[in-house]
Amino acid sequence: MVAFGVAVCYYACVPMVPVEAFTFVRTVDLSPLVGDFARVHMFLSLFDGDPDKWIDFIEREGTPHEREHDLPFAKAIKYRMAKEPDVIPRLRQLVKEFSSLVRLAS
Repeated sequence: MVAFGVAVCYYACVPMVPVEAFTFVRTVDLSPLVGDFARVHMFLSLFDGDPDKWIDFIEREGTPHEREHDLPFAKAIKYRMAKEPDVIPRLRQLVKEFSSLVRLAS
């Protein structure tokens, strides 16, 4: 809950964790590489690498944009996982390596 511009939790025992928020990014307006990287990052961080959770979310609450662009991507990931069970650990490693390269560059 946000009251007077300050995040507040109903449960006192739950610690408040700082969260970095970004404005909405229309992945369709990005290059295919950047859009796919954003999708992989969302898939791993928000849905913990579970394509069924992502597909369910898009089907229940997704925007028309997400249904058109993200849903096929999520279904492709699910299909690839069926063919290559190690694809999620590989994606996690690639994202980790990319992040470390970006940190080194800054």
